[in-house]
Amino acid sequence: MRLVPSKEKKPLKIVLLGEGGVGKTTISKSYIDNYFFTKSKQTIAVEFHSKIITRSDKEVSKLQIWDLGGQGHFKHMGVFSEFCRGADAALLCFDLTDLSSLFNLAEWLGFIAPTIPRFLIGTKSDLATQDEQNFNLERYVHRYNCVTSFKCSAKDLKTVMSIFESVLQTIERKNGKMSNISSESNSHISNRLLVS
Repeated sequence: MRLVPSKEKKPLKIVLLGEGGVGKTTISKSYIDNYFFTKSKQTIAVEFHSKIITRSDKEVSKLQIWDLGGQGHFKHMGVFSEFCRGADAALLCFDLTDLSSLFNLAEWLGFIAPTIPRFLIGTKSDLATQDEQNFNLERYVHRYNCVTSFKCSAKDLKTVMSIFESVLQTIERKNGKMSNISSESNSHISNRLLVS
């Protein structure tokens, strides 16, 4: 028997924020499809993905991942705050091989509600030097008011999965429902919204 999410149940929504080219789309696609994509196109405004997740109590939910385009002109279009409205968590993504993308994350904080859980995600760890991989993120976890931080490569599917599992567990705790979540590829949808 196939489980489907209740139509009345609000989908869980995660937004991915950060500069263009840091790897937000690659990480989200790796999670949704459990596969590393070697090529991805520049995100125009926002791209969203959906996945069905099942908790240990067999309750089924729909997860929406909103991947916001990182190019500067998109930030000034006045739509990102709307795209982030109703988010349950935010992933603040930066490129470990370009630490300016970490410092620039402060510009993105105004798009999200101050009360939602935030996670600091350092991407492209497979391309980072030893010094870049060892860069201490603790100060930035506090500065950006994040739950925790991760360093990952989209090629490392196990780490990508554990990031989203941690995010989902945090959302569940915040919503007062502590249970194990399975987000195996029961079903997924991927779409792109274009803003002209």
